[in-house]
Amino acid sequence: MAERFRLEQVLVNLLQNALEALEGATNPEIRVQVAVKRAQVRIVVADNGPGVAPEAAKSLFTPFATTKPRGLGLGLVISRDIVAEFGGELSLEPAPGGARFVMSLPKARS
Repeated sequence: MAERFRLEQVLVNLLQNALEALEGATNPEIRVQVAVKRAQVRIVVADNGPGVAPEAAKSLFTPFATTKPRGLGLGLVISRDIVAEFGGELSLEPAPGGARFVMSLPKARS
């Protein structure tokens, strides 16, 4: 149901953000989890970086809002729009130590 290349774009964006968050970390870790429950697929990309500050989290999916020195503030906005076009949702969930982005998509019918 999702377009392969656009879904890949979202995953690459989430992984790139995680990699950037872990620059200089002593024990960097990125976890990708996929779970299927009933009619929903849930993909989680989590890292053990510094996390997202509460004030930044409020505007995380707002165009041009960024905490990166050279960031445009469009990656997560575009990613969220792509996931919404697939009938899903992209969100930031609270996580102890790091960031945890969750993509929920309707399961394709077989």
